[in-house]
Amino acid sequence: MRVGVSVTQIADEELVSKASKGDSEAFRQLYRRYSSRVRGLLYQMMNEPDHLDDLTQEVFVKVFRSLPKFRGDSAFSTWLFRIAVNCCQDARRKRKRHPQSVQIDGLMVASGQEDALRKLDREELVARALQTLKEEHRIVIVLHDLQDRPQEEIAKMLSVPVGTIKSRLFYARRQLREWFYAQGIQL
Repeated sequence: MRVGVSVTQIADEELVSKASKGDSEAFRQLYRRYSSRVRGLLYQMMNEPDHLDDLTQEVFVKVFRSLPKFRGDSAFSTWLFRIAVNCCQDARRKRKRHPQSVQIDGLMVASGQEDALRKLDREELVARALQTLKEEHRIVIVLHDLQDRPQEEIAKMLSVPVGTIKSRLFYARRQLREWFYAQGIQL
């Protein structure tokens, strides 16, 4: 075992190597290991439970197709989450170009307004607060505070300096505090 490398990382490296050579069982193991975390990230970034399965599948299709190109410069999980973040950004752009209507309790409402018609619980309130952030801030908050990713890994994932990550966290947290305060919730 190499010093400084966890057993999970070594196992990931082996699975990635096998999967990139066509071993479908190795890819299934990677999927089982990471699908729930990717799904959680996608939900927190998009807050669209109806499209979660499709988006998760899209991420893993892209991962499968791109595995032979994975160089191993970073951990597999870092690379995977970067693909997930890119898929979120693509989906957001697509949604802005082609807004859809949603049916809730027999009413047709424009996409993005359905939350106003639902009873808010804590999870939904957090999701709603996250949607008020700029995308660059939301990504950092979700990855760091909700997914427990280290700042250095997020910096690699987003190709920005660690200082930028720290700054985005600061401003995002401040904006979230202000939003919750405006809702009458003191943290």
